[in-house]
Amino acid sequence: MKPRALLPLAAGLILASATAMAEEIEIKLASWGPPSHFVAQARADWIEEVNEAAAGKIRIIEYPGGQLYDDKDMHNAVARGHVDIGVLLSPRVMGMVPMLQGVYLPFAFDSLEHVAEVYQGESLAIIEDALEQRRMKLIYTSFVDGVQIYSSNGNIETVEDFENLRVLSTSPMGTNIFSRLGASPDSSIPQIEQYMALRLGVADASLNSIVNGYFQQTHEVAPHLTRINLSFPTIMVAMNLNKWESLPEDVQEIMLSAGERMQARSLQEAMAWEAKFLAESAEDGAIVTEFPASEMERVREISHGVWQEWADANGPEAQRLLELSLQ
Repeated sequence: MKPRALLPLAAGLILASATAMAEEIEIKLASWGPPSHFVAQARADWIEEVNEAAAGKIRIIEYPGGQLYDDKDMHNAVARGHVDIGVLLSPRVMGMVPMLQGVYLPFAFDSLEHVAEVYQGESLAIIEDALEQRRMKLIYTSFVDGVQIYSSNGNIETVEDFENLRVLSTSPMGTNIFSRLGASPDSSIPQIEQYMALRLGVADASLNSIVNGYFQQTHEVAPHLTRINLSFPTIMVAMNLNKWESLPEDVQEIMLSAGERMQARSLQEAMAWEAKFLAESAEDGAIVTEFPASEMERVREISHGVWQEWADANGPEAQRLLELSLQ
């Protein structure tokens, strides 16, 4: 074959190679939080699994540690398409997506398993639709341990123990309920300053998970730890909806299928971490008690009015989500 005749063939091969390379879409994933946390480790495994299964079509590249956005701004960045995929902390998103309050109702859920059930079926469809209305596609949810009460005054054993309790609260609905329980909630002190507020006697109690409380050493200044399962935040991996809709269906299925496995994994790891750090907190001097079930019924009777006010303000979908959450 003459050299000149080879030129079209060579050009064709180069063009085909360039086209194949161009087909692989780079997807930016912005995250925050420590890489050693089980949620971050599972997410790294999810990225690896998706990249291997969708090789040549997409490649997810993570920008960790708040390099691009932190938990306060991530939902806005994802919704506006400033980043392709983001890691969302559910309480931070409720200002934009009020429907998420329906799976973050204070005192409504008995356990982490109860919360996991709400992230399925009809209730999950309501959550997904609410996120999509704000241009976000939920890929999967990670569970973490629930919020408990740390007090310097003593363990909470009855509804009457809330009377005049100066409790640091960061949730508007939680603050409302604590007020109705007779407590004196204070939402002016951010989480990072609460240890010192407790140490200086500015407050009597704060709200924290067992895992976070252990690493933040909350039990040093508020050793009375009452397991009350106030609420259960979740960590969601969500994608900009326009970007999601641009992906091939087989890639979408790969991402969702891998996400289901990571979601199930997070439930088991969250419970294991809670048990581990509860034991370590007790060894370090925390005085741990369980809030009695009979008293929880009294708390829920008071809380129900606040839950219903939220549902009334957010329409029939919120009412249905409330009903599903309380089943």
